Amino acid sequence: MRRSTRLIVATLLLASAGCSLQPFKTEPEPAAKSSAPPPAGSGPVIAEPPSVAEPGTAEPVIEVPPPAPLPRERPKVPPAKLSPASQALVTQAQSQRKKGDLPGATVALERALRIEPNNPLLWIEMGRLRMDQKNYAQAEAMGRKALSMAVGDSRTQSQAWVLIADSLKARGKNPQAQDALSKAKELSAN
Repeated sequence: MRRSTRLIVATLLLASAGCSLQPFKTEPEPAAKSSAPPPAGSGPVIAEPPSVAEPGTAEPVIEVPPPAPLPRERPKVPPAKLSPASQALVTQAQSQRKKGDLPGATVALERALRIEPNNPLLWIEMGRLRMDQKNYAQAEAMGRKALSMAVGDSRTQSQAWVLIADSLKARGKNPQAQDALSKAKELSAN
């Protein structure tokens, strides 16, 4: 008994809710003319709703928004340079690499990175050291970090792409390495 009462109540509620809806309109209401500009970026806007045109009347006017401005090219920036202290540490690290002292070279480059953490040349140098240590994935990550820091500096970006290509090639990803090398050549031509 209780279940049937609930069913009846639910049916009555649904029926009463359906009665409160307005019926569909068959004829469009005349639109109020507005002088407000159309919303930006919304595409073509029809000024008046299309209707069945009577003979001798003009068709609705379609307003096309102006095109979006083209993105500006990034300005060229001077090539990255090392400070004298960082340059001394990089020179020390390079001589240690040549002697095979990779841990000593790592310490020297880490000191240089503490001095200039946002210098892409130091990240490239650290990536080359990681290549010597056969840590190819980390070398690629450092090349990509240098790439992101060298925006507008085509020479440094080219060096970063060469590092990325070398790390990809060392891992057997030859098609990606070729793409990276072509990007490096394109940047060095600029």
